[in-house]
Amino acid sequence: AFLKYEQMKSKFDYMQEWGVDTKEDIAKTLAVFGGFTEGVQLFASFAILMNFPRFNKMKGMGQIVTWSARDETLHTVSAMKLFRTFIDENPEIWTEQLQKDIYKACETIIHHEDAFIDLAFEMGGVEGLDAEQVKRYIRYIADRRLVQLNLQPIYRTEKNPLPWMDEMLNGIEHTNFFENRATEYSKASTRGTWDEAFD
Repeated sequence: AFLKYEQMKSKFDYMQEWGVDTKEDIAKTLAVFGGFTEGVQLFASFAILMNFPRFNKMKGMGQIVTWSARDETLHTVSAMKLFRTFIDENPEIWTEQLQKDIYKACETIIHHEDAFIDLAFEMGGVEGLDAEQVKRYIRYIADRRLVQLNLQPIYRTEKNPLPWMDEMLNGIEHTNFFENRATEYSKASTRGTWDEAFD
């Protein structure tokens, strides 16, 4: 059913164009998948879905999406770090052309995501959210991803149009463990060494 929608098929088809044949290809693929697929495209869906629990609707689904969003955030941060390390180790590929290709990929992904957002909101907005807010949000996120890739922002969205997303994704979670499982990542309080773990 997913690929029956032209908006979805276009997103899927575009993602098939990336490869790893050259160092430049590897860098572009890291930027596109880490920065813009996991780091932008998914966040449009996350924003749409996480809006409902703000109004006490679909709270169970919201918890699952929060887990996914936090997980994808870790993937994105890791991919960005890997990209920067790859560029540091291969400075000769950090050319104006590679940078232009990454900017173009960002713009193309935003274009495809706009079409998806229009499809998702074809019957109008929902309580607390409309298509234009989500479009502004993905531009805000795209600028953040570009900066993480050591590039300049292109959309210049200074202020987060959906500040509640940051609160939901990054805030300290207070969950009644009798009713729900917490979705935040935390470090376990352990003692000892790995050598002792297997004794």
